Amino acid sequence: MSDEKRTVIVHYHIYKNSGTSFDHVLTESFGDRHQLFDGPFPFFGIDQVQLDRIIRRRPAAVAFSSHQIMLPQPTSLHYRTLAAMFLRHPILRIGSVYRFKRAHADGTPTSAAAQKYDFADWLRHCFKTPGEAGHVSNAQTRHVSAPYMQTPLHQRHNGVLSYDLDTARRNLNSVEMLGRTEYFERDVRRFTRIAEAHGLSLQGPSEVRHNVTEHAEGSTEDRVAALLAELPDDLAQRLVAANAQDMA
Repeated sequence: MSDEKRTVIVHYHIYKNSGTSFDHVLTESFGDRHQLFDGPFPFFGIDQVQLDRIIRRRPAAVAFSSHQIMLPQPTSLHYRTLAAMFLRHPILRIGSVYRFKRAHADGTPTSAAAQKYDFADWLRHCFKTPGEAGHVSNAQTRHVSAPYMQTPLHQRHNGVLSYDLDTARRNLNSVEMLGRTEYFERDVRRFTRIAEAHGLSLQGPSEVRHNVTEHAEGSTEDRVAALLAELPDDLAQRLVAANAQDMA
């Protein structure tokens, strides 16, 4: 048996975090050797054993992307994974979720509420609705804090969701291609060097981002301040507090 492992990129696609743009980079780089997959329903999850099966049954593929996979990545005697993920300032991400859901009637309760309410009332609605609070409170921490083969540990208090931040940090330490939406092009250029060290030719990003809800101008801090300024002071403070783990 050969000791040589193939290397694959596994993209953990967090909704509204530049994932569609990075998927475009992967498809431009690898064509049909980039596998995109999700289950039939948005609430499905794909665990490490199932992901391992997908990778092993696609021996020609070099990149895999899904919204429904979670860290930590699988381990194998047959391949090594380069985990890829983008994080985003949580306040800007929540604003992007609202704009996207407001513009697209996708049949979800989140979209229906976004079309019904302005941003402030949509936030209030999400905080008081158990099935919607995850959109406005530490959503990225939830995505990265799961133990192996388990769902994330969590607790809820007054519409705020809290997760295991220690596990989240430990999982993130294993992500070799960890990027930031606010610095997408710069970070993908860094990814190309990481991929090259493993024998993979990852192209740099094209100039056009995909599935964006705004064309950002100004610094991250200025954009966050402008978004919070749209809200009453008490709601703005609540939103910031409800995303303290994502900020951490």
